Amino acid sequence: MESKVLASYIDHAVLDPAMTIEELKNQIMIGVECKCKTVCVNPDAIDLAKSCIEGTETKLCVVCDFPFGSSNKASKVAQCQAIIDKGDIFEIDMVANYGLIKSKEYDQVIDEIQAMSDVCHQNNVGLKVIVETDALTIDEVKASIECCVQGQADFIKTSTGYFKGEHIVGADPELIKMMVKEAKGRIKVKGSGCVRSQERLEELIALGIDRAGVGCGSTRKIVGENNE
Repeated sequence: MESKVLASYIDHAVLDPAMTIEELKNQIMIGVECKCKTVCVNPDAIDLAKSCIEGTETKLCVVCDFPFGSSNKASKVAQCQAIIDKGDIFEIDMVANYGLIKSKEYDQVIDEIQAMSDVCHQNNVGLKVIVETDALTIDEVKASIECCVQGQADFIKTSTGYFKGEHIVGADPELIKMMVKEAKGRIKVKGSGCVRSQERLEELIALGIDRAGVGCGSTRKIVGENNE
């Protein structure tokens, strides 16, 4: 698969909170130079990222309530609006409250996602919902898909990359296959977590993902130094 095609699927994630401003800029520029679909940053890096992508085709994605997703609805919505108010935001990746998912409090989960999607869509911003699949059972992942569909999100996303547990598989091909099947075209699927090679990304694309989250240390390896 051509490098430019691979890059068009990638959200280049620059999310390490310990990075200096100079490190953030350097890592963001890798995504820009590789012509990724977006660079994905924390809210405090919005202005820096906007300066890096100016005049390019790479767009800006920002995380919300990352990485735990355990703020209340009002807090999430307020952060979402504050992000959007910065201008030129293409997408927001919010973290769902996966403790509520595991508790089967699906109405609360849907209500939160719907509130976020309302704000995003009123401002022509896409919404992805991270449900932290490594923390969930298969049945809970299926329920999460339904919550995201009913909440009118644009994407369901597998992982933050920050979950610590005994079972870390991220965008496992078997999981992605199941999610695409369950989504039934009603919502897009973003595979994130453990996407570290060109072979894995191509496999996930073949399975039907619409986007992939790639850590900033792996993008150049996947796409290559030059993306003509």
